Amino acid sequence: MSAALGCRRSHAITCQAEATPARPGLRKCRVSSRAGVAAKSSTFGRQLPVHASNGYRWSMGRWLDNRADVEVAVPLEVCWTLWEDRQRIPLWMPWIKSVTVQQDNPALSRWTLSTHQFGRDWEFSWLARNLAPIKNQKIHWVSEPGSASMGLNINNRGQIRFIRRAGGCNVSLSISYEVPEVLAPFANALTPVVEGIIGQDMLRFKEYATAYAKAQASSQQQQQQVPKL
Repeated sequence: MSAALGCRRSHAITCQAEATPARPGLRKCRVSSRAGVAAKSSTFGRQLPVHASNGYRWSMGRWLDNRADVEVAVPLEVCWTLWEDRQRIPLWMPWIKSVTVQQDNPALSRWTLSTHQFGRDWEFSWLARNLAPIKNQKIHWVSEPGSASMGLNINNRGQIRFIRRAGGCNVSLSISYEVPEVLAPFANALTPVVEGIIGQDMLRFKEYATAYAKAQASSQQQQQQVPKL
C-alpha cells in the first residue's frame, strides 16, 4: 500500500509499507520536491503520521535555527549575570511579555509571548527547563513537552554563548523551534524575519548591558568617595 501527502504542490511524501517482525507497520518514506525547494527531514526514513502522538494533525519533523550576535563593550561576567537572571530577559526582548521562575522548581520558568499579528493580539506561554550551564560560556534551555497554552505545542530551545574579547565580549543568541515537515518551506521563508527580530533584541541587550555597567561603576565610585568616620 502507498499513501501520498502534499502541501500546496510544494512537496510530496510517499510511504511504502514494509512490515518487519520487530517493528510492524514501519514505513519507509521518500520526500520529493515539486517546486525546487529542497526538503530534509530529521524524521527521514519513518512514516509521517496524519495524526501525531501529541494530538495534532501533523507530526513535528524539522528543527529551524535562528541566530544573532552582538559585540558588547562590557565585561563578560556582567553579560552572563544579566542573562542568567531569566526574569530580566523581557527588558530587551519586548515580544517576551514575562519570564516567571517557578517557585517549586527554580529550574523551570514560564515564558509568555505577546504579539500583535493579523489584526489581533496573540498571547501564549510555555514552560522551559534550564539545562546545566557552563559558567561564563553557555546558558541554554529547552521547552517542556505539553506545557504550552492555547493548544500550541511547538517544541523550542535556545542558548546564549559568551566569548571574551579585549575590552568586552561577544554574546550570541540561538533560538530553534520544531515545525511540521509540510510547513518547513513557509517557516524557512520567515527565518530572515525572525533573525531580524532577535538581531534587534541583541542590540537592545547591548544598550541595556552598557547602561547597567555604567550605573554599576558609578555606584561603586560613589561608595568609594564616601568618607569613613
